[in-house]
Amino acid sequence: MNVVALFKIVPDDTLIKITGSTLDLNVPAKISTYDKSAIEEAIRIKEKHGGKAIGITAGNTDRKAIREALAMGLDEVIAIDMKEQDIYSTANMIADQLKQLNPDLVIGSEATTDSSGGIFPAYLAGLLGLPLISYVKSITIEGKKIRAERNLISSTEIVEAELPLVISVVGEINTPRIPTVKQILESSKKPVKSVNANVKPLVKLASVSPYVIQRKKIIIDGSKMEEAVDKLLSYLRQEGVIS
Repeated sequence: MNVVALFKIVPDDTLIKITGSTLDLNVPAKISTYDKSAIEEAIRIKEKHGGKAIGITAGNTDRKAIREALAMGLDEVIAIDMKEQDIYSTANMIADQLKQLNPDLVIGSEATTDSSGGIFPAYLAGLLGLPLISYVKSITIEGKKIRAERNLISSTEIVEAELPLVISVVGEINTPRIPTVKQILESSKKPVKSVNANVKPLVKLASVSPYVIQRKKIIIDGSKMEEAVDKLLSYLRQEGVIS
């Protein structure tokens, strides 16, 4: 069973600061949060069914983040260096690598923490001509058949499909492991294949700015709770929040 985990290296969103109307993106890189769940699931499948678990990342190829993915248990990583990227160019570059690997299963996350587009797995599956199962919160593999439980918020759906295929997972599928010091040290011995992408994206990011909410900072005074509540309700009606 050969599995490929897709992951993206993004700015650490917990460290991004807002300065006026701009975002300070000069922060350390990390593996996108839910992508770690995709990596973890690929490793668990390898541990249970044998074979290899390979990672593919495109865009930022920060070596510290790649080493973390290897330390978690991936056998190797293909790092596609892309200075500029959009969904079209990224999906095509990754699809080219996947066609060479011919894996049984491709696992990605439902969305990345930088763009949260949520359409990349479907786009990639289309390019590969493979079925897609999205919003997966648990899977069972028996032979060439996969049984997946999908989280549809208000309900749960169970579907079956034949391998090979693409799945996108939600965070609740697992708890990603934390590598030990020994695993981190050993990760430096694992192979990293570097690929330079000379492609021009069809869509370019023009700017990034925070959504700033201007608060009215209204203080409602009242000696009694009932009086304060009446004033609050009156104000909310004036603003059209309630009728």
